[in-house]
Amino acid sequence: MASVATQWQRLVDVIDRLQRRFRVSAISVGVIKRYGDDRGGMYAALITFYGLLSVFPLLLLFSTVASRLLGPDSKATKSLINSALEQFPVIGTRLSANVHALSRGNTLATVVSALFLLWGALGVTSALQTASHRMWRRPRFEEPDVLKRTARGLLLLGVVAASVVLTTAAAALSSSGYLRQFSTILPLAIFIAQVVVNIGSYFLALKILAPPGTSWRALVPGTIVGGLGWSILQQVGGYLISHQLHRTSEIYGFFAIVLGLIFWLNLGAQLFLLSSELNVVLATSAWPRGLTEPSDEVKAELAKAHEEAEPPSN
Repeated sequence: MASVATQWQRLVDVIDRLQRRFRVSAISVGVIKRYGDDRGGMYAALITFYGLLSVFPLLLLFSTVASRLLGPDSKATKSLINSALEQFPVIGTRLSANVHALSRGNTLATVVSALFLLWGALGVTSALQTASHRMWRRPRFEEPDVLKRTARGLLLLGVVAASVVLTTAAAALSSSGYLRQFSTILPLAIFIAQVVVNIGSYFLALKILAPPGTSWRALVPGTIVGGLGWSILQQVGGYLISHQLHRTSEIYGFFAIVLGLIFWLNLGAQLFLLSSELNVVLATSAWPRGLTEPSDEVKAELAKAHEEAEPPSN
């Protein structure tokens, strides 16, 4: 057993030396290790929970407002709602039937949806701010108070709303009769427009969450990775729903909606937090990292335990 353990440790040491030698692998390992130190998965789960509370009220309000402004059965309303649902390609088609049905609800349902939307959305922004504060290793006394946290959360919501509106408008334009004559280049143009919007939204969100004085150059790597990554995920999700998962909602019904939505929200939260962590790792030169080294928290706990174990000096 000792020989097998020794051989395994030697293999790990060889892989560790190799990953430290190359910049891409060293940075990737550094981001993953620090992401674990900062409990990124826990914050992603919290963001997913509040996001799940926000999605249905958001779609209901969007559908209700569009129906009242443009008419409940108008072609423009259906085009806008379907374009908005494309933000959730894995379960968008199944959501469509439910949202169209709910959009004809009464005023009480609209008010309750608005309250749930505000609660869930501010929960998302609060979790993002806490995660960013921890990732940048800022002291506790620098955490914003309730008013500043709420104001910053509303700014983040404005960025998200603008991103959804712009990407929805770009998708809605693709179905217009005038642009159909450019069908050969239209998909590429729509994808480029979505990439530009996503990159701009990532930059603004990361800038709002970063500590004061953070240069814009420090936010570029995470912005590019996050914006491109989210755009690609949207395209991959569209491919899955059209080629692989087109019967999933028919078989599993409501469970497919909830599970698919949880998966999609968690994937987006993980991508955003990893993009933020990438900026931190590069800005603080927190790489390379060993594959088996203890985390910063473990090191701090060991140092504290060692100090407490030392006898007091006379």
